Amino acid sequence: MTNLLTITPQFSQDSLPANNSARLLYALIELTAGDVGNGASLPVNLTMVVDKSDSMSVPILSQEQFDQLVRLGTVSETMVDGVPVWHFENIPQQYTLDAPRSIDFVKRALHSALEQIAPHDRFALVAFAREAVVVIPNQSGQNKRELLKAIDALDTLPIGNETYMAFGITRGLEQAQAVLSSEYINRIILLTDGFAQDAPQCRALAQNAAQQGVAISTMGLGVEFNEELLISIADSTGGEAYFVRDPSEIPKVFRQELAGVQKIALRNLLLRMRFMDGVELRRAHRVKPMIFDLGAPPLVERGFDLKLGDMARQTSAALMLELVVPPRPEGNYQLAHLIAEYDVPHLGIERQKQRANLIIPYTANHASAPINPTVMNLVEKLSAFKLQTRALQDAANGDLANATRKLQAAATRLINMGEQNLAQQMLNEAANLEQRGRMSAEGTKRLRYDTRKLTQRLE
Repeated sequence: MTNLLTITPQFSQDSLPANNSARLLYALIELTAGDVGNGASLPVNLTMVVDKSDSMSVPILSQEQFDQLVRLGTVSETMVDGVPVWHFENIPQQYTLDAPRSIDFVKRALHSALEQIAPHDRFALVAFAREAVVVIPNQSGQNKRELLKAIDALDTLPIGNETYMAFGITRGLEQAQAVLSSEYINRIILLTDGFAQDAPQCRALAQNAAQQGVAISTMGLGVEFNEELLISIADSTGGEAYFVRDPSEIPKVFRQELAGVQKIALRNLLLRMRFMDGVELRRAHRVKPMIFDLGAPPLVERGFDLKLGDMARQTSAALMLELVVPPRPEGNYQLAHLIAEYDVPHLGIERQKQRANLIIPYTANHASAPINPTVMNLVEKLSAFKLQTRALQDAANGDLANATRKLQAAATRLINMGEQNLAQQMLNEAANLEQRGRMSAEGTKRLRYDTRKLTQRLE
């Protein structure tokens, strides 16, 4: 049988000094799915929830056309949730006849998604703005011709201009629930280009979706959306979070997301961790596929359980644990016991279990023990992620001086790691804080999304 799941633990150093004081130790735990299923895909229960506010139908203009509209007075800058956004009104017809619109790229993406849908899959489409409507009720992928007709009529829906995203998520969950089953990969893809008027309700609905086993992948379009909200929805439900700067990228991102869903092989992955007496878990981060701060999980009976959701074949998930370990005499000591539980639908296996131990030697000649470069490289990337996260918090709280210093410090770390492009983005936003008193909308989003990807390659 193919190796279903491999658990590979590593430490920041190969050994610890015997009979010394308590020490900080980093533990990297990587879980890798094998080539399960021979390329076959599980049935997908897919619901698309698409923003249909008026902004999605605004023509996408060239810079020259935009500058002309500014001079004509049909474009103005307004503030939404403390962020400057552009407002378009009374655009002359000659600007709208040939220019593409975001909704046109969404329709093209939906067409592309249907091409990837198999007859045994399920498909639904919800549009939202001031209200939400079910454009395509949940139905079989066999009905592609009827589905295509409904997609083509998407941009004619008169459902308002404001962005009430919770309405869309609610309708999307209702459609997913129509055939909610462990036999399907239950996924919602949520796309928006605006600030949600009902963020708290969206977060609550995301928790509800996670409890039901429905992952929500989010796609933020342009620069006028709440990236913190969309990222948190994806993280809390086990979905992916995408920043789509250019509407022409929408079809490609849709194809990428659906292809990933169709490669899922291991379901409902749960990692149980039990720590030995004297071992303290200070903090935990997910470091692959994206960075996510798990905080300081409270231990119950010396352990905690972490839901990792679904895994595609030949992909990895990884955790970084910050441990404080007690002094010990010479010898090999177990720090923790791990149990991974998961289902393998391709093979008809339920709750397969795989075990591993975290064991490290305590030695008298510790001075010669090497440092693990793989683990320490990831620790450095985590440090840069934490610095930029705190910088954004400081900036939001009005502490511009500390925000600037943290961005500069994070940029220095990134330069030392060879991440020149991301470092330059941070320096640009630090300069914006010093010169303008605020970060740019696009720059803030790029920092939030790009720093999450720092650890995707575990070398």
